[in-house]
Amino acid sequence: MLATHSISKKISSNVFSLAKKAKLAKERGESIINGTLGVLFDENEDFLTFDVVSKELHSLSNPEIFPYSESIEGNTLFKKAVIKYLFNNSPVLNNLFYEVVASPGGSGALFNTFSNYLNFNETVLLPNYMWGSYKLMVKECFGEFQTYNLFDINGNFDIKNFRDLVLSYSKKQKNLIIILNNPCHNPTGYKLSLLEIEEIMSILKEACKFTNIILINDIAYIDFDLEKMPLDNFFKDLPENLLVVFAFSISKGLSSYGLRVGAQIAFSTSKKNIDDFYTASTFTCRSSWSNINNGGLKIFSNIVLNEEKYHILRSEQNKVANLLKERARVFLKEADEIGLRYLPYKSGFFITIPFEKKNSSDIEDFFIKNNIYFLVFENYIRVAICSIPTNKISGIAKKIQEAITL
Repeated sequence: MLATHSISKKISSNVFSLAKKAKLAKERGESIINGTLGVLFDENEDFLTFDVVSKELHSLSNPEIFPYSESIEGNTLFKKAVIKYLFNNSPVLNNLFYEVVASPGGSGALFNTFSNYLNFNETVLLPNYMWGSYKLMVKECFGEFQTYNLFDINGNFDIKNFRDLVLSYSKKQKNLIIILNNPCHNPTGYKLSLLEIEEIMSILKEACKFTNIILINDIAYIDFDLEKMPLDNFFKDLPENLLVVFAFSISKGLSSYGLRVGAQIAFSTSKKNIDDFYTASTFTCRSSWSNINNGGLKIFSNIVLNEEKYHILRSEQNKVANLLKERARVFLKEADEIGLRYLPYKSGFFITIPFEKKNSSDIEDFFIKNNIYFLVFENYIRVAICSIPTNKISGIAKKIQEAITL
């Protein structure tokens, strides 16, 4: 009875089922290490909330929480707050046209962009280490994907492979969509350098001679990069047919996953491109989720547009970023001591350990027998340090080494 294009739809990821197993084990009183979901937990293994966010939520009245947002694309103050939050009213915006469209988390921003810029059977370029839902969204929008190498043999961004693929596909397609996930890349914790961003943008400008380029930067984890880098480098001398879209989310930054609030922010040197973006994106909003959680929009704008509350939020985020840094320090130090290889980590929720010639199910079995819950993929293990208290980090590297060398 399914439509032909839906027959092959099946989610293969076990992330939520594994997280449920970990939760049940903890409820049974077992001592576990739970590094499954990309969700913040404090040092007592409790769900981490920001005080300023919790207080703002509980201060809202029913008419602020429960109604529809004021428009399909989100509240005016929310849109203003997003620009302040991400760009601090940078003068670089004076030379660009841009628009903000509210979405259900960063996922909605990504899906909306795929929906409106991916032509039938076109290929999207994705990093070879990635959040798996990118692939699902591309399939849902009747596209294909090709992966570029995130790292070269020296552990730097593989700019040669990226260039080869971008230029190759730019000569075959009407539109070429490329995904970055920077900073705090999921699952590696990598962060592009300023030079790497400049090189990427140079390649995309070259590709614009052949096709339209849509660069999507998924910035879901941006608030946990301690050495915050200005985003201005993505906007220097943009050709008219290069559209830059940021997929923003308050799920991570405000530790408010269930509120499902995010934004799709597009930038161009062409007013027509931004007008078209707005028209198509709001159409897709209306035809899919229709409207965004008004309470979530209000929480974000009330905090960001109030200097005192905004300062408190940034302070709380920095404390968490330092907590993640300490957890990573402990893990990486022990990994280095025993020679455990890991992918380049700079900041963020996850650390990734690659492995070769090993059955992933054997590794999963070893972990579960030892009350350890990590996502194991075909050739790597994702350790969610965001949810593991610092006092449980020590010893994990050794257990992983045991698992992949058995």
